[in-house]
Amino acid sequence: MKRFWKTAEAVADDSGWGVQLDGRPVRTPSKTLLSVPTEALGHAIAEEWNCAEDDVDPRAMPLTGLANAAIDRIAPEAAAFAAGLARYAEGDLACYRAEGPRPLVERQEQAWDALLGWARRRYDVDFATTAGIVHVPQPRATV
Repeated sequence: MKRFWKTAEAVADDSGWGVQLDGRPVRTPSKTLLSVPTEALGHAIAEEWNCAEDDVDPRAMPLTGLANAAIDRIAPEAAAFAAGLARYAEGDLACYRAEGPRPLVERQEQAWDALLGWARRRYDVDFATTAGIVHVPQPRATV
């Protein structure tokens, strides 16, 4: 696609923040208005559009792509998406640790213990961790 607009700006709308190109709203590939929940995200997406070259490369606009996917693919089937994500999370490698060598065990502890600690505090959940690859079910409240 060729660039056809001069300026992009974030604008408050009925459900959050949209992006307008020369006053016209941006739409997703399925023609739904692009609207995101926060002002900061709206401005960041508008900046992606302002930085676009003459030949627009969608790969250079990751926030726009993520917003499009959330609106067009996830929102219409949010419960199914959440269920799939929960199934995936039950096998997250942050909960399955190596038994050795010691440097790997230490790297996993450094990288993953802080993340799990943050999630425990933020969401008031717990995680079952184990050494090895045998499945360990996560607490239902966590999933």
